Amino acid sequence: MPSRWLASLAILTGLLVWFRPERLIEQVGAFDERWMLAALGIGVVQVGLSAWRWHFTAHCLGLVMSYRRALQEYYLGSLVNQVLPGGVLGDAYRAKRHADQSPQKSPAWFAVIIERLSGQLALAVVAVVVIAQSATWQPLLNEAWGLVGIGGMAWPGVLTYLGAAVAIIGVGWAATRKAVFQSLWASFSQSLRACFWPFHRGAFQLASSLAIVATYVAVFVLAAWAIGVDQPWPFLVAVAPALLLAMVVPITVSGWGLRELVAAGVWSTLGLDPAQGVAVSVAYGVLIFLTALPGTLMWQHRHGSSAKTSTRN
Repeated sequence: MPSRWLASLAILTGLLVWFRPERLIEQVGAFDERWMLAALGIGVVQVGLSAWRWHFTAHCLGLVMSYRRALQEYYLGSLVNQVLPGGVLGDAYRAKRHADQSPQKSPAWFAVIIERLSGQLALAVVAVVVIAQSATWQPLLNEAWGLVGIGGMAWPGVLTYLGAAVAIIGVGWAATRKAVFQSLWASFSQSLRACFWPFHRGAFQLASSLAIVATYVAVFVLAAWAIGVDQPWPFLVAVAPALLLAMVVPITVSGWGLRELVAAGVWSTLGLDPAQGVAVSVAYGVLIFLTALPGTLMWQHRHGSSAKTSTRN
């Protein structure tokens, strides 16, 4: 874990030395708080949709969990993901909390794994579709997603997805060869089927996940406009998945550093000032962090409740 903190710090420090603070500040034009507030509003929708997806997935597995609780726990998990390395510790935390309070331990873990898997698959699909369709788009977007442009920058994230898929399949196959894991694998497969079948369940999963990816892209666009960047929205929409994929590579804290490095490369490839890409990426990271801040209220509430319980005992 400390290595990921160091990786983020090292990359950000390198970019700061490379561009100099004053050059990055120059990229911030007339700050428009309206776009920032709109982005934060979409962030609320984003967490709300994510919590609903978890609530729906848990319901598919026969678990009892109110939407209100799912929303509170998702905010808390999002905050943990933002401040701790790996980007999944918050998800593991809410899965553990749900499992501790549920008579069905394994399904509680499966619910979190499956709903996060649904979201990651949706992001991968969006990124691959954008790359594949770039040849039919306007020249700017074609260049942006060319093999030597953003497409090349995005491939580390795509390869991470593919590598993870191969690893999961390999582990799953190996697990089925061991009697001790056969029942667990069978249980997970059954849970996966229950969450995506019948058809309407799979449709709900796909629709909610694509909507959540759309909110991430929208926040990225609004983050750019909030700091006065005048790039057109089709360009920002086209480049956003590349930066989102960079955040998947598990070598930094919540994508910090690597996301900015990819942004610099993207802007430079297109003949634009790379400092502008870094500034937009930083603004996006700040907005995502602010979106997760209500999780501090959930933490205080949970901590206060635990303290009172301990005092009574």
